[in-house]
Amino acid sequence: MSGKLREGDFAASITSRPDIRLYFVYGPDESAVSTIASTMVRNLGTGLDIVELDSTKLRGDPAILADEAASGSLFGDKRLIRVNFLREEGVDAVDNLLTASVVENPVIATAGDLKKTSKLRKLVEGSPYALSYICYMPEEGQIIDMIAAKAREAGLKLDRALAARIAAYTGGDRRLAAGEIEKLALYYDAAPERPVLVEASVLALLSAETVEEDVQGLVNKVMSGDLREAVSEIATMKAAGVEPVRVVRAFQRRVALLGAMRAKVDAGGQAGAVVRAARGVFWKDYGTLERQVQRWPSQRIAGLNRHLLDIEAQIMAKGSDLGGALLEEELARLARTAARAR
Repeated sequence: MSGKLREGDFAASITSRPDIRLYFVYGPDESAVSTIASTMVRNLGTGLDIVELDSTKLRGDPAILADEAASGSLFGDKRLIRVNFLREEGVDAVDNLLTASVVENPVIATAGDLKKTSKLRKLVEGSPYALSYICYMPEEGQIIDMIAAKAREAGLKLDRALAARIAAYTGGDRRLAAGEIEKLALYYDAAPERPVLVEASVLALLSAETVEEDVQGLVNKVMSGDLREAVSEIATMKAAGVEPVRVVRAFQRRVALLGAMRAKVDAGGQAGAVVRAARGVFWKDYGTLERQVQRWPSQRIAGLNRHLLDIEAQIMAKGSDLGGALLEEELARLARTAARAR
């Protein structure tokens, strides 16, 4: 079942809708998807027995999800099932959950962007026992408003210009932005009852707003197939010690943007006009994005989106050191793929 719930209402429904078996959060804004799922887990309180599954497990064992949702905790704690869909799979397992005769424990599932034709999305949205929420990429003004609100909650007086700077250097990633607010609050020892004015000099000192951690150049060179410069950017990234997951998420955001633009081109739009009409795109990036939209067809963008989700999962499993080596190899391969399409 899908509806037009606000984000806060959807997150709160985990404690107020005992009729719902599956809470499904998905969409192109991976950061928002993760944040909402984490909020729902916190809303359930402490002492949870959490069972983690992924869609690969569900594909191989379609009965496991319904079985886990029907089973009690060994220690008598409240039980929660968490599922991460890495790709379009595990549909039979979800169907078994939604049609099971007995379900005792809620399931919170997350996924990336799913088209309206997705079997998984149709199944969830058509069931009275499931509730779904889609996370679209925020417009620039929306992410700035969110950062300003988080700052107020933390006891920080943050003007809109500084909130915009945080939005820019975190790439609109809600988790990264929240982390920056947390750092500022700790530095100032701020609290709602003792608000503190944030100074621009302190923001620059504590933030990740540095040339070394600017990954947009890397994204542009790789996605454009500029092999020589891509290799140089990869080396710079490695020397700067940029977190591999942050790099992957920057590529995920670019792929989501290109996917939305390419869909409009496929519908008859001109690449240049589509790029210039997109919100939140800096004018200096128009030419680069136009070339990338022309270079990457929709089918290849969809495949790359799924591949990036796989890479992120592998990096999280391997850790920063091994994950960094994996990322370097994948970025070089991606740059070569883009170069062949030139």
